[in-house]
Amino acid sequence: MQRVAVGLSLREPWLDDLETLPDRGGFEVLEVMVDDYLCDHGPRRRVRRLGTRWVLVAHGVALGIGDAAGVDEAYVRDVHAALRALAARWWSDHLAFLRAGGVDLGHFAPVGDDDETMQTLRRNATAATRGAPCPLLLENASDVLGLGADGPDAGAKLGRGYRRALEIADAGSLLDLTNLWIDSQNGGWDPRAWLDAIPLERVVQVHLAGGRRARGLWIDSHDRAIHDEALALLAELAPRAPNLRAVTLEWDEDIPPLAAVREELSRATAVLAEAGRR
Repeated sequence: MQRVAVGLSLREPWLDDLETLPDRGGFEVLEVMVDDYLCDHGPRRRVRRLGTRWVLVAHGVALGIGDAAGVDEAYVRDVHAALRALAARWWSDHLAFLRAGGVDLGHFAPVGDDDETMQTLRRNATAATRGAPCPLLLENASDVLGLGADGPDAGAKLGRGYRRALEIADAGSLLDLTNLWIDSQNGGWDPRAWLDAIPLERVVQVHLAGGRRARGLWIDSHDRAIHDEALALLAELAPRAPNLRAVTLEWDEDIPPLAAVREELSRATAVLAEAGRR
């Protein structure tokens, strides 16, 4: 198994501490929320300085690659400019649609795998990647509303849909193992059947986070420690994904101090080390 870097999805409360760390702090990658650095070049330069110590990768939330109306070309140009300024190794966004009939849905809605949707995805992926300075990865978004398949065979079916989307878009995979586990719990299907159905050679990055249960439903809230079940999936995935390069931790609510998050990263590092020994 190749060596896999571990890192953080960068959040503003950690910036001061990151700048004053005497070394890299035991991790190697910072994932930058690219939508936060589209216009203001001052903060962008601040993050770029962090890139002298950590590898920078970029993550977005506003592409809407499944939108029937197409992607916003001005937005795509701004993203490409930010990617160049940050010297990001790759760029990721969600395999989802965000807008329909001129209405912003306010969440990541899963795309279907029918021919018409796949044609839209192909067209939007071409528009999003034309002239891009780095490759695009597509993340499996959490289907909290349960719009996708359910039942015991849903894992394999949904995995095949993700496979088809990646191949149609000619994109790599940002595989969110927490999203996968949460969807499997809410839908009552086997996450390993999903993994068996996807093209593991396209997996470049993994997301880990912690969610919570509310009124019987698991929510991808990014406000808890990493679920043990997501780490168990990482242990199984890592030896099977030949192009996996990075594992990053997301935390968006009740953000703890950097020192506590570094402890969480050490759990992922230990899982990867054990998987490598096996």
